[in-house]
Amino acid sequence: MLELKNLSVHIGDFKVVDISLSIKNSSIHAILGPSGSGKTILVETIAGFHKPCGGRVFLEGVDITAHAPEWRYMAYVPQDLALFPHLTVKENIYFGLTARGGDNETLKRNADAIAESLYIKTYFDRNIATLSGGEKQRVALARALATGNKILLLDEPFSGLHPGLRKEFWFLLKELQNRHHLTIIIITHDLEEAFFLGDHISILIDGMVHQSAAKEKSRIPKDKTVALFYGIRNIFPGIFSEQTLLIPTLNLTLPVSDCWKTQKENGKRVDVGVRAEDLIIYDTERIHGVLNLSPEVISMPTVRGKITACFEKGHSATVIFSPINSDIVLEVEIPYHKVQKLCGKKRTDIAAVAIPPDRIFILESHEEAM
Repeated sequence: MLELKNLSVHIGDFKVVDISLSIKNSSIHAILGPSGSGKTILVETIAGFHKPCGGRVFLEGVDITAHAPEWRYMAYVPQDLALFPHLTVKENIYFGLTARGGDNETLKRNADAIAESLYIKTYFDRNIATLSGGEKQRVALARALATGNKILLLDEPFSGLHPGLRKEFWFLLKELQNRHHLTIIIITHDLEEAFFLGDHISILIDGMVHQSAAKEKSRIPKDKTVALFYGIRNIFPGIFSEQTLLIPTLNLTLPVSDCWKTQKENGKRVDVGVRAEDLIIYDTERIHGVLNLSPEVISMPTVRGKITACFEKGHSATVIFSPINSDIVLEVEIPYHKVQKLCGKKRTDIAAVAIPPDRIFILESHEEAM
């Protein structure tokens, strides 16, 4: 296991502060955050390129904070890949082996096998400049894996690839991780990439970890900062009152749910959120017999209003919904097959949005989140 304990790093005016993470063996840990949040500084510190001003790095219980990068036995792929343009593909892949001064035929055979599994062995004699972006990615991965190191650090390795090729590399990385029992830390600003690849996801924003959890628990943001980074726009003020939660801007009163872990003090003000894809929108004129809505959906807290805009995105669409007698809007995500039925409505027609109470989450204040 790789552990970071209260790790802090200062580079110029930027600080990464008090980072504590546990990365399990043979898992993929995604560090997710916006540009400029300190992700690269953190992974470079793990690799040994920066000296922390506080905290420690442990590998299998051994303190490696003072170890040089070459003695940490980690493979690192930077965002620009750092391939050597004056070397051939084969020389790049073998570089880590020859740099150690050994002539280990077993490692070279392993490197050849890795190159073959990445479909680049036939490129061994080619110059790096002649390769496509995807081919360069494969060479960089092969060079990292050829060392035999079981910890792989990846700094936004697929950000320069088009969506189709990027997804192909996601599957490839999963396959390599399972085949070689790798422990992988991947830096990314792409939510889909983090959730596709990561077994565990840590959210790094402004040099601080705001949230760190297994993938299945990472879907729900812990605080408003994470919610906004996730792109969640449905955030409203709420007030706890007795055994209910009031959301005045939506004119809703909900029973208090046991899944809300925040203190349910009478009169306590909170921020309430719900994901666009968790809302259910329907045409009130077609509710009987046509939509076949379940009694469960019909009984959910409902907001009535109008569809004011619809933005198609290929596989889905984002609907902007304006509740009656309110200045706020709701953002609703619908699958593509519902676009014509809902987005073809006149702007004067009334629609309804059902809000599943179990999909509403309470956001911690900044003080609570810390």
